[in-house]
Amino acid sequence: MLVPVFTLKLHQKIYPRLVTVGKFDGIHPSIAAATTGGKIFIHSHAQTEYTGRMAGGTSGLDLDCVFLNIGQHITSLSAGSLGIEGKDLLFVGTANNLLAYDVENNQDVFHKDVPDGVNTICVGVTARNVEPLVYVG
Repeated sequence: MLVPVFTLKLHQKIYPRLVTVGKFDGIHPSIAAATTGGKIFIHSHAQTEYTGRMAGGTSGLDLDCVFLNIGQHITSLSAGSLGIEGKDLLFVGTANNLLAYDVENNQDVFHKDVPDGVNTICVGVTARNVEPLVYVG
């Protein structure tokens, strides 16, 4: 029988299929989810130090909750590592762009215009490539 470990009340609407889990500090898993108004909610149960680094503060929620303001309608969300210090990056897809974001350092890693839009994101390696790649569709 499954038993919940913790309960989190967001007081925010989270869009279906726009939730991901990543180890943004390289150690502790965090939940990232798209909310209304082009924002991304990040919850790290293990660490509260993100709060001091992230723009947007806590918005009255627990100290381990932060928001990123993307400013566009989010169509896809994923987390994965591109081999940068073993930490996961947060990949955000919109109707026109792909954004790779380093949550731990609060900075963009890269930004790419995608004229057809980003509907799905997958990060990983294939038999042909030993380096991790971001696959966008």
